[in-house]
Amino acid sequence: MSATLTAALLDDVRLAAVRRYEILDAPVAGEFDAFTRAAATVCGTPIATVSIVDADRVWFAASRGLRGVTQVGVEPGLCASAFRAGGPYVVNDAAADPRTRDHPLVRGGPRLRFYAAAPIVTADGQHLGTVTAMDTAPRQPTELQMTVLGHLAGIVAQHLDLRLAMLTAVRAERRMREQAVRRAASAAAIAGRVRDTAEAHRAAARPAWCQLGGAGRQCPEPAEVKIADPWGDSAWGCAAHVEEAIVTVRTVFLASAELGGLAAYADRP
Repeated sequence: MSATLTAALLDDVRLAAVRRYEILDAPVAGEFDAFTRAAATVCGTPIATVSIVDADRVWFAASRGLRGVTQVGVEPGLCASAFRAGGPYVVNDAAADPRTRDHPLVRGGPRLRFYAAAPIVTADGQHLGTVTAMDTAPRQPTELQMTVLGHLAGIVAQHLDLRLAMLTAVRAERRMREQAVRRAASAAAIAGRVRDTAEAHRAAARPAWCQLGGAGRQCPEPAEVKIADPWGDSAWGCAAHVEEAIVTVRTVFLASAELGGLAAYADRP
C-alpha cells in the first residue's frame, strides 16, 4: 500500500472520530470557554483557542481574543500542523519561522507571532485538534506553560468523551421510550383484535377451557378465541393466552371458528 493511500485511510479514520463527537458547528454555549481562559492566563497571551480540525477547515469550539472568527483554513504551519504533533508544538516567531511565515494569520490580521499548542488526542489515539495560546509578539514559553497546555488538551478530550456518553445515553433512553410506546400500541391493537374475534366466536362450538395453559398446566379460564399457525395446528384459548401467543410466536394468527387446520384434512375419510 502506498504511503499516500495509507495517509488517506488514516485521515478517514481520524475524520470519522471527529464526526462521532458531533462537535463541529455545535452551538457555542461556553462549555469550552474555561479552557481558553486557562490557556490564556497560564501563558499570558491575549489569544487562546480550542480548535477541532475538519477535512477542510479548523473550527473553533471556543476562542478568546479572536472576535467574530469561528473558523480558519487548513493552511499548514499552525493548527493544521500542530494537531498532528505527538506533543507540544511551538512557534516562537511565526514571521521568521519557515513553517508559518506564509500563513494568512501571520501575513495578515491578527499578524500572529507566537503560537503554542498541545494536541487533543482521544483514548483510541485519534488527534482531533488543539488547545492553543497565541500572541502578536514573539515569545518563549516555559516548560510549565507547555505542560499545562498538555493537561488542558487531555481534559478537553475527556470532556468530549463524557459529552458523547451523555448523548448516547439520552438517545438510548429516547429509543427505549419510543419502543415502549410502539409495543403498547401494538399490544392494544392485538387486544382489540382478540376482543373482536372473541365476540365473533361467541356462538361457535368450543372446548370449555383454555387449551393454551402449557404442558401439565390447566388454564382455568374459559376458551374464547381460536388461533392457528401455517402448519395447520389450531387451539382455543382465553384472551390473555391468545394475546401472549400472538406476541411470542410470530407465525400464529387469529383463526375463524371453522378453521380446523391440516389435522382435520389429514383425518378425512
